Amino acid sequence: MLAHLRAATRASHEAMEGALGLVDETLDRDRYCAILSRLYGFWVGWEPRVALLVGREEFTKPRRRLHLIAADLAALGVPAGALAALPRCRIPRLDNAEEALGSFYVMEGSTLGGRVIQRNVELRLGDEGRASSTYFAGYGPDTGMMWRAFLVRLDQAPMTESARIARGAVATFTRLGEWLPLVQRPPTAPSPSAP
Repeated sequence: MLAHLRAATRASHEAMEGALGLVDETLDRDRYCAILSRLYGFWVGWEPRVALLVGREEFTKPRRRLHLIAADLAALGVPAGALAALPRCRIPRLDNAEEALGSFYVMEGSTLGGRVIQRNVELRLGDEGRASSTYFAGYGPDTGMMWRAFLVRLDQAPMTESARIARGAVATFTRLGEWLPLVQRPPTAPSPSAP
């Protein structure tokens, strides 16, 4: 199932990788706060939807991360009351538990690269970055274990459901690809040889 999902989402994954510049040397506080705000706007609708579809609290509860984004935004000075006013993303269409599992594949996979982002945030923003990067810390030292546990759950799904699972993953990548890049990277200075 993992090989099938990787193949089905390869183009979407490659298109998103690095699009936000979270590992850029130019990352600053304002852009980081804007990206976290967009992530909050996605998770606030996504997290309860997938929990409802999957319906297994023992699986979904430890994977809830919306509260981490809220805490990171608070560490950047965003008041709790302001979270309700943040723009909300229309969640991807997910109609069943299999599509929700595919969507989880995208979000759980993001925890693996999050540690690299966390290091850059801490490097660029110092103490403020250390206080506001809990979301990108994933599950801390348990990130690898949580990923492996997710893969066990994924492998329990019958291959006859692979199309639905892939549909949920692709829909999630697509929606994130539409939603997150609205936080634009700063323009780079043209090289001297550029016209």
